[in-house]
Amino acid sequence: MSALTIARHDTPADGLMRSARLMRALGPDAAPIWAELSKSEVQALTAAMDALGPSADGESEAVSRFMDAHRRLRSPVEAGTSVWRRLSDVGTETLAGLFAGEHAQTVALVLSRLPGETSARLLRALPPRLAIDAMQRLLNLGPVHPAALAAFETRLGAMLAAKAGSGQGSGHERVARIFDRLDSRSEKTFLAALDHAEPGAGEKVRALMFTFDDLTGLDAAGLQTLLSAVDRAALVVALKGARPDTAAVFFANMTQRAGDLLREEIASLGPVRRSEIEAARQELVALARTLMQRGDIRADGQVEDDELVD
Repeated sequence: MSALTIARHDTPADGLMRSARLMRALGPDAAPIWAELSKSEVQALTAAMDALGPSADGESEAVSRFMDAHRRLRSPVEAGTSVWRRLSDVGTETLAGLFAGEHAQTVALVLSRLPGETSARLLRALPPRLAIDAMQRLLNLGPVHPAALAAFETRLGAMLAAKAGSGQGSGHERVARIFDRLDSRSEKTFLAALDHAEPGAGEKVRALMFTFDDLTGLDAAGLQTLLSAVDRAALVVALKGARPDTAAVFFANMTQRAGDLLREEIASLGPVRRSEIEAARQELVALARTLMQRGDIRADGQVEDDELVD
């Protein structure tokens, strides 16, 4: 039976178009999956991707649904909705840890429920063989009985709870993420107040914070990935008045010509409000977190094997 055969309760267009959207979301990272598909499967997927058109509107939403045709099989209110939302919020390493040991059919079900971006992150992080098997099973995925789906969502909820319970200082981490968004003056004020109210808490939160200066802790490939993705105007403002050692790391990861041009742009800015500089730096930090969440920059500073082109 072909891998493109859809379960009898499904429609061929549902599974095929869902897979086409996910393959397009993966981009170059889907190369190992393409290599494992048969010629007819490649032709069918390619035609489906062409039919999607150039717009990515609705891509994530379409991939995140199990299948519109199966809504009649679900209860009116899905108790597990929050589980999938919570799963979408966890980091790439946590995702891989949750599902690397699971059966490919289970992973395929997970992929069918997650938003497109999260599905792509999970596929990138899984062992290649498991990722390919799961993708092929996703092509052929049929409806799941509501009771079985509910039981699976309950299990997922327990797994997420266990992960949260095993992590120390989760409350401090949540506070640290808030403090990441504060300007430096407010940060110092609130950290001092927090430490006064609960001695030692401020130090723990500060240790978990990720600031603009912490970006220099990324390795060369990670920082270059960030530089290639950041808005140029935000980078210019963010480096205005930056600590010399911080600025030096950024310039060290550019060509001489690019660095000279950037210095000229910074100098031509003239006086800039501190609030604007803080906002630009927060934009860089937020982008770095997004890249880490997507797996483009690994938490340990390593990035996906990808060529950096100047």
